[in-house]
Amino acid sequence: MRQSAVSFKIKNKSGHLDLEGVVAQPDADLGPRPAVVMCHPHPLFGGNMDNNVVLAVTAALNDQGFATLRFNFRGVGNSEGEHTKGDMEGEDVLGALEMLKAWPGVDGKRIGVAGYSFGSSVVLGNSSTHKKAKAMALISPPLRAVESTSLKTHKLPVLIISGDKDKLVQSDGLGPALDSFKYRPECQVIEGADHYWGGLEGKLALEICRFFTTKLK
Repeated sequence: MRQSAVSFKIKNKSGHLDLEGVVAQPDADLGPRPAVVMCHPHPLFGGNMDNNVVLAVTAALNDQGFATLRFNFRGVGNSEGEHTKGDMEGEDVLGALEMLKAWPGVDGKRIGVAGYSFGSSVVLGNSSTHKKAKAMALISPPLRAVESTSLKTHKLPVLIISGDKDKLVQSDGLGPALDSFKYRPECQVIEGADHYWGGLEGKLALEICRFFTTKLK
């Protein structure tokens, strides 16, 4: 696997911000390959691009032939700017999609987005992302973000996955919330998993790989 530290620009009210990230891809050069942008959990609770779930999911995708971009939202690590509680982080995701789309060896027509916790809230809350991604995997998304998203009207392949021990997400409320979607997402609740996925990262990553392999390959 090849990894490259990257910096990319996103628009900001005062001009632009530079965000840091890591692009990873398999060693074998098999021509244009599908790719996935991975969005990390809440930075005020220690979330960043080196989170255990982020690393497990991106590594598994690389093993399956995908290129990936994990990055730090504005105000996290060496990314410029300040945390905005999700108000402007959607612009970061759009910038990440554009950067990965232009990366050598990536098929720009086969790019998905994955978000974990806060990262999934950002993805759900940004309607422009819904138009640019070809598939989405949302890990442990807050119920309120699922209930309020404009994604409800989009015909887009979506996987929502959470744990039955997750006390932060209210997994038992996901079913009724998904009834309001015009195109109902695939929903999985993993037995024994809590919000942090400790010890079950591998099982989670396999499900994410299965989904994106089906939808992007």
